Amino acid sequence: MKEVIIQTPAMMRFDEALNSVYESGRGISGFILAHGQAGRGKSVAADQSYIMRGGAYVRVWQGWSQTAFLQRVLFEVRGKNMDMPRYNGNRCKEMIVELLQRGRKTLYIDEADRLHIDRIEDLRDIHEMTGAPVVLIGEEGLYGLLSERRRIWSRVVHEVEFGPIQESEVAIYAMQAAGLDIPPQLCREIAEKTEGDFRLVRNMLILLEKAANAAETDRVDEAMLKAALSQRNWRRR
Repeated sequence: MKEVIIQTPAMMRFDEALNSVYESGRGISGFILAHGQAGRGKSVAADQSYIMRGGAYVRVWQGWSQTAFLQRVLFEVRGKNMDMPRYNGNRCKEMIVELLQRGRKTLYIDEADRLHIDRIEDLRDIHEMTGAPVVLIGEEGLYGLLSERRRIWSRVVHEVEFGPIQESEVAIYAMQAAGLDIPPQLCREIAEKTEGDFRLVRNMLILLEKAANAAETDRVDEAMLKAALSQRNWRRR
């Protein structure tokens, strides 16, 4: 299996949203919300955008306090080989604002659904003072978290929902990642059994690649898929 990235419709919508906000200037900047179940490609899309455009990327840890969160944001905004800041939360926030006022950057906050709503308020303050775009990436609960407060929700300028992988995308992914030719009806079954989770599709393709190699073929048949499906429960709990 090769590590490959295929462009889904959600990824393309996400990229268009980033282009729109990044090129609009401060006046039309705001929050971009990317949400959906785990394994739908949100973080991959955000990583690609960050690599291409730069900015500051923070992956949230469970239970972060205001100080821990803003120390990490400041560390990433600095973008230099420096020690982790040890200032309190308010001082970190002031320094983040100072840096972003000097040079506008996009803030990517991955797993943002783990944040307390007050940390989203901190990001709103930073955005208000600097015009820096804020990309919030998270699972379904993030949508409800933001919609609880009108002053936050009104600053969401783009919302991109990442849905399940479709059978056509399973076929493309299988061919590009493993060189496997999978008939449409089997691709449909894979998409259904994994509930459209990219990670589960990848795990299934690893098994199918082994089966195809053993049979000295690149075409997956129904027997191979049935054997792969029997090896574990592919549905979410």
